[in-house]
Amino acid sequence: MIRKTFSSSCLGKALMPALFFVLSTLFLLLPELSGAADISRTPGFIQEQKDKLRVMVVIEEKVAGIFGTTAWEDLGQAESTIAEKLLNAGFDVVDPHTVKSNISRDKALLLIEGDPRAAAEAGLRYGAQIVIAGKAISKNAGGKLLGTRMQSLQATIQARMIRTDDAKILAARSEQGQQAHIDEVQGGVLAIKEASAKLADLLISDIQRQWTKEFFSHSHEIQISIVGLVSYRHLDAVKRYLETGIPSVKSVKQRSFAEGSAELSIDYDGDSSGIAANLSNRNFTGYRLEPTSVTPNRINLRVVLEPAK
Repeated sequence: MIRKTFSSSCLGKALMPALFFVLSTLFLLLPELSGAADISRTPGFIQEQKDKLRVMVVIEEKVAGIFGTTAWEDLGQAESTIAEKLLNAGFDVVDPHTVKSNISRDKALLLIEGDPRAAAEAGLRYGAQIVIAGKAISKNAGGKLLGTRMQSLQATIQARMIRTDDAKILAARSEQGQQAHIDEVQGGVLAIKEASAKLADLLISDIQRQWTKEFFSHSHEIQISIVGLVSYRHLDAVKRYLETGIPSVKSVKQRSFAEGSAELSIDYDGDSSGIAANLSNRNFTGYRLEPTSVTPNRINLRVVLEPAK
């Protein structure tokens, strides 16, 4: 009996490495078996796609107390700091000076206020997928420090991150910085630099989190805009086709309908260009849909009436 027990124990120990190998192999093969090992879901592919992102940065910057006065001056420190952080993280960045020299003051003010539509329009003009727009302000926190010529300068920066193809606000962040300096202007600039660096780190994390989420998600939201609808029946036919004629569409929501224009939102497991091609080749009764703009998250369509046969 003792010999039998010993033999069983030895056999079990001998089989353990083989069992461990089998289980490890199965664990590694699970992504393959489940279809999750698609190259488009791997970290390397996500990084490659992230590197293609182009970001536009527009920050209105004001430093109080120029040369001992209460004037304001735009020194561009916030934009430079954020742009540097984005470049170091692997993003392509639109030159802020180019943007400001080619945009009207009215549009610039809308951008700075974080208006999603204005930001989306300006971003698309420069080929940017994301716009970061906001304000940075520095001021004296209360005169000179006791017994010294040093001054305490505080800065606040606020910004919105907007996706250009559907004007969606992806994030809204604010940060603060503080510096002690003998010169009010230089101290204010350094305080803005500190606040901007903190803000940039947060926004980069937001971009990476959003990008990773979209790549690992089996479906994502696509906005569809349709203009030129003659009646609500035309819209209803399009909605029914999206719901029943395209298997990869998970859901369809109607956002609005007014004066022949409609906004739809669909949850779709696929590429927006696939939806656009499908709709443009569909023969609706008396009309067809012509894509006028297709981006990863938005499709703009125009109704083209067909002559009666």
